[in-house]
Amino acid sequence: METFVREKKIIFAMMGLPARGKSYISTKIVCYISWLGFNAKLFNIGKYRRDSYGTKDCNAEFFDPANKQAVEARKKCSIKALQDLVKFLKNGGDVAVYDGTNTNVERRKMVADLLKQELGENHTLIWIESICNDDVIIENNIRSSKLTSPDYEGVDPEIAIQDFKKRIEQYKKVYQEISTELDGEDVSFIKLSNVTKKIVMNQITGYVECKLVSFLMNLHITPHTIYLVRHGESMNNAERKLGGDPELSERGKRYLPKLKQFFDDEKDTGAVNEKTKLFTSTLRRSVETANVIDIGARPASFKILDELDAGVCDNMTMDEVEKKYPDEWKARATDKLKYRFPMGESYIDLVHRIEPIIFAIEKCTEPVIVVSHTAVLRCIYGYFMKRPLKEIPHIEIPLETVIKLNPDAYYNREERFNVEINEKCKTLQDIS
Repeated sequence: METFVREKKIIFAMMGLPARGKSYISTKIVCYISWLGFNAKLFNIGKYRRDSYGTKDCNAEFFDPANKQAVEARKKCSIKALQDLVKFLKNGGDVAVYDGTNTNVERRKMVADLLKQELGENHTLIWIESICNDDVIIENNIRSSKLTSPDYEGVDPEIAIQDFKKRIEQYKKVYQEISTELDGEDVSFIKLSNVTKKIVMNQITGYVECKLVSFLMNLHITPHTIYLVRHGESMNNAERKLGGDPELSERGKRYLPKLKQFFDDEKDTGAVNEKTKLFTSTLRRSVETANVIDIGARPASFKILDELDAGVCDNMTMDEVEKKYPDEWKARATDKLKYRFPMGESYIDLVHRIEPIIFAIEKCTEPVIVVSHTAVLRCIYGYFMKRPLKEIPHIEIPLETVIKLNPDAYYNREERFNVEINEKCKTLQDIS
């Protein structure tokens, strides 16, 4: 991705006891940094361990610090992951996330020394420690993610839970929290306590690093459903025009009762409730659509959710754009991601414009409904579904369809519901 150029590589290295949300946070970091346009990748030590030693013999005893053979085996996996991380950064990578427990000063020093040996001064190492002393959160983490881990495939759930709790006790025997006293005054770290109830930082500077802090401050690990809803057909959709602020077409108005019924049904099942957040743009077609969703809360309108600005091409058909601005037409067809309408926006601009909405959705602990426009929903969908930035302008977001994202431990499962009005229509093709 040529949008950004980084001379200095960044490594975010996770640390913390098991079941503290490290892998979830790691996945989210890579998702967010990639969405901003950087080449980022995750390196999970546990995956290297499973690839090398399988899972059959990796019970709690394998993580006993007194088990010298197992300690050496796990160290080899850590080094292999680190070596692959270095190769990635040397071959065009910008940001790498190193996911593991990294339990003590000795292990952290090994990581820092190897990175310095391989990358010299051309890197920044930042430790992200996830601390949790809330038994409820820990128990939920174990049940929501560890029971589906390859480590316990085919194992009775209660046996798996007991073994994993023993594994945590093994790590506790040698665990040392990061600190300037133990790791040195110059160590860079972000310490998260009980998800994000308390954040402590040391030696954090730089654009990406500071943006990540803002992101982490809005992150939590409570699953919540996200609904993405494109507004009903507008007059400009029907006339094949870009942008504008038109009213809904007759078809669009006939769609509204169908959409209302869909969310009434979701409310009846408990999928949405009065605490559900409902976000929409300030444009008429979006507000009118959002207003029919009866969940007990008024829609919150945000200008940052308005459609991509087509600039001088606003309210024009694509045929008119091609005739009046042939060079713009060709430029847009060549690179839709970075193309910017004259006096308008590009998809890259849009990604950065809607970033606060991503933070707002991540911060919510209840379901979220977003009623907006094609390009905006593409960017939001692309973030949550971890789609490459270059694919975002081409994601299908059809009219009369509700996209439901159901969160899991490390990814979102998608459902699409057609909320049609049972009549043929030739005006649904996207032109954004």
